[in-house]
Amino acid sequence: NTIIISQADHLGLAQLYQLRGRVGRSQQRAFCYCLVDRPDQMNHDARRRLEVIQRFVELGSGFQIASHDLEIRGGGNLLGAEQSGHIAAVGFELYTELLEEAIQEIQHAPIDPAHAMALARDPEIQCPYPSFFSETYIPDVQQRLSLYRRISLAETEDALLVLEEECTDRFGPLPHEASNLFWVLRIKLLLKRFEVPVLSVGPERLALTLDSHSHIDPAKAVRWARLSKAEIVRSPTGDRWVTKSVRRESRECEDIYFQLEGLLREVGQGDRTVVAKAP
Repeated sequence: NTIIISQADHLGLAQLYQLRGRVGRSQQRAFCYCLVDRPDQMNHDARRRLEVIQRFVELGSGFQIASHDLEIRGGGNLLGAEQSGHIAAVGFELYTELLEEAIQEIQHAPIDPAHAMALARDPEIQCPYPSFFSETYIPDVQQRLSLYRRISLAETEDALLVLEEECTDRFGPLPHEASNLFWVLRIKLLLKRFEVPVLSVGPERLALTLDSHSHIDPAKAVRWARLSKAEIVRSPTGDRWVTKSVRRESRECEDIYFQLEGLLREVGQGDRTVVAKAP
């Protein structure tokens, strides 16, 4: 009913969990002692692994331990070219949706045309701002994963505002990186309204990649480019063009949204913009 693991800081979290499960059966209480040579010399990840294995001791805690293990080690080669192809080009969320569609196709399951169209036009945002829920803000990993999923499914800015207010009520004022996350998602909704496939945010400038589906008036875009001294570059096939050299007016993610909203309002077809409400 007892196991002693020497140099436990050298083992992975899944290994520690499996070893700990070798003792104790039915009603017999078991004990697991994890020994380390020099606690003061352990690296940060090893310390986190031992904290997790100490924290989750009840039955059915395997999922929580697996979630923490993935969080500590990262996604590994799941996101690498060897296992998943060039996933960095489409993003993990879009990759999982494409994978789901491929599975449905193999199983001869019907694919929703509206979902396929929305999937094909989901915008890509290349933004340098840190945007995430930190462990210090939301310590529980399950709560973080649940909120990530809920905000990713939000389809309106009102829905995002409700979730933002909920986070503030439950966990306190939003830190800078959490506030950025909500503004990045607002930018995503804005791009989807105009069907703009790609936005790149550089150190000093913005770049929009447009295609034949984008709700942009070409005459307005050319006139705006001349007035703002921007540059429009068309692809060799003529079905895609990029606006370059759009000077950024601020280094804040919130201000990027309003700058982009004003730009698309000037060159867009019809009134498709809805200014985000102040959180």
